[in-house]
Amino acid sequence: MTDLLPRIWTLLAEGANAGRERSPFTMLQLATLGLDGAPRVRTVVLRGVDAGQGSLLFHTDARSAKLAELRHDGRAALVGCDLAGGLQIRVEGTASVLADEARRLAIWQASRPRTLILYRAPLPPGTPVAAPADAHPASASSAAAADDTLDGFANFAVIELRAEAIDWLDLAADGHRRARFVREPAGWQGNWIAP
Repeated sequence: MTDLLPRIWTLLAEGANAGRERSPFTMLQLATLGLDGAPRVRTVVLRGVDAGQGSLLFHTDARSAKLAELRHDGRAALVGCDLAGGLQIRVEGTASVLADEARRLAIWQASRPRTLILYRAPLPPGTPVAAPADAHPASASSAAAADDTLDGFANFAVIELRAEAIDWLDLAADGHRRARFVREPAGWQGNWIAP
C-alpha cells in the first residue's frame, strides 16, 4: 500500500499535464451541493496537481453557478475513471476560489489562448440563448485574439480543491480492490476497504 498513494498522485498529475495527450484523468466529474441543497455534477478539466500540498486545480467562469455553490459550501468531490484500465479515483475535500491575484494572473498567462476564449463569452454559463452562436464571443474564430490580452480575465476563476480523502478502486479481473486514504494531522493514512 505504501506505493499506492504516490501512484494515485502521479495519475492525477498526468491528467493535469497540458503538454501530454489527454489521460483518463484529465476530464473529471465535479460534484457540489447546489444552493438549494440538491447535488450538482459537471465535468471540469484538471489543470494542476500539487501532491505535496494535496491539492488539485481547475478553472471556471466566475459567473458560473458552481462558483456560487462553492462559496456557499466548499465541500466537493472530483471523480475520474480510466475505463480501459478499470480504475476509478475519487477525491473529496474542500474547494475554494484562489484569492492570490498574482498566481491567478500567472495561470491565465500560462493557459492556451484557445482555452481563454471561453471567458470572453458575453453571457454567463447557463443563460438561455436563441442559438448557440449567441453565447460565443464576437471574435471566437480567432484564438490569437486572446493571446496578448486580459480580455475575459475578470471572468476567469481558479478553484483549488484541498484533498481530505482519496478513494481508489481497481476493477481488476482477478478481484476488485479498493483503498481509502484520509488526511490526518500526521499525514495521509490509508487502509484497504471492501470494494
